[in-house]
Amino acid sequence: MLASKVAAVLVIVSAVLYFYGDYWLGILTARPDFQLSVDPNTIQLGYIGSSNTTVITVKSINGFDSNVTLDIKPVSGVSGVRFTLDPSEFRLSVNEEVKCALRIEATSFMVIGQYSIDVYGVSGNLTRSIRITIEVSY
Repeated sequence: MLASKVAAVLVIVSAVLYFYGDYWLGILTARPDFQLSVDPNTIQLGYIGSSNTTVITVKSINGFDSNVTLDIKPVSGVSGVRFTLDPSEFRLSVNEEVKCALRIEATSFMVIGQYSIDVYGVSGNLTRSIRITIEVSY
């Protein structure tokens, strides 16, 4: 009788862990990681030679301590702009955050509208990204 009650409890516990396993494993095995945020996430550009700057913050999570490289990839037909990240490579220590200035400059005529770019942070096998909108108006 006791053995059947223990078996029933084990079945219930197994079922709960099956459905919520990822959640519980995430709590028990929190891995070092980092996150990206941006402020502001929309940049205004106008005539040729105009520029604007936003700040990307890279934050250490769960004891992350490693090198991070930032890269930019246009998403929606962005041309005629130059991107400058400072810094674009850095060491992110435990409980630290690094602020990176992203300067976007119009180098040629751009059609009025909205464009998107993704900023990627890469460290080893970890890749995180955040989207930024460029609004062109004259």
